Amino acid sequence: MTNESIIATLYLAYDNASEPLYRHIKDVIETQYPNIKFWGYNESKRTERTKAFKIKGGYSARQTPFAVVVDCDNNPVKAFYSEVNECTLDNIVSILDSIVSNKNNVKNESTSN
Repeated sequence: MTNESIIATLYLAYDNASEPLYRHIKDVIETQYPNIKFWGYNESKRTERTKAFKIKGGYSARQTPFAVVVDCDNNPVKAFYSEVNECTLDNIVSILDSIVSNKNNVKNESTSN
């Protein structure tokens, strides 16, 4: 897969308690969303803690897990905060479906002219 085919990136900051969410998201993206890049950082691991905190800090998130989807230009599309119970597999999949659907609609419109 080339970088040109990547339409969005999902970043997830998680900890050991939310590792099942990480595994579920990873599996879903690998099987259903080949055009979505996924990065997960476990703040419970010393080697990943800085990256996890950087993701959370960039969006003023305090609780874990926290996820954010950015487009191919690195503009935020949607952030998922645990503070308001948004950071769930269902919510993330819903946004990914929307992104893929919108991208497919744009591609179909541009090729039909």
